[in-house]
Amino acid sequence: MADVHTKKQRSYNMSRIKCRDTKPEISLRRLLYAGGARGYRVNYRLKGKPDVVFPKQKIAVFVDGCFWHKCPRCFQKPATNKKFWQDKINSNVRRDGEINSVLKESGWKVMRFWEHDIRKNAEKCCTKILHEIRKIRSK
Repeated sequence: MADVHTKKQRSYNMSRIKCRDTKPEISLRRLLYAGGARGYRVNYRLKGKPDVVFPKQKIAVFVDGCFWHKCPRCFQKPATNKKFWQDKINSNVRRDGEINSVLKESGWKVMRFWEHDIRKNAEKCCTKILHEIRKIRSK
């Protein structure tokens, strides 16, 4: 199946995809703040560039896009440029695993949420994070 856009248009479209401050991330951060979470950082220098970081509790939260991180539930293989996308996305998945290992070995709690989970029930995701914060604080 051929792409419906020109190379130039496709390149422009792809350049407009945000990697920070996506709707699911903002939604989650608003709920965290409303739930009383304070002290989190969004541009914290940590391996893997987590979307939300609680430095004192050593919690790193990632919001993984269903396409970019190959969600087992809703990932759809691209129809064009299959080899490129397969390599790119598999590389992302491999890197996610490596980042999880490095952070856990350094004493961090890693929490990952799929984009669709936040869109469907952000409150539930927020509750899981708040629970972890309380658990760590009570130690």
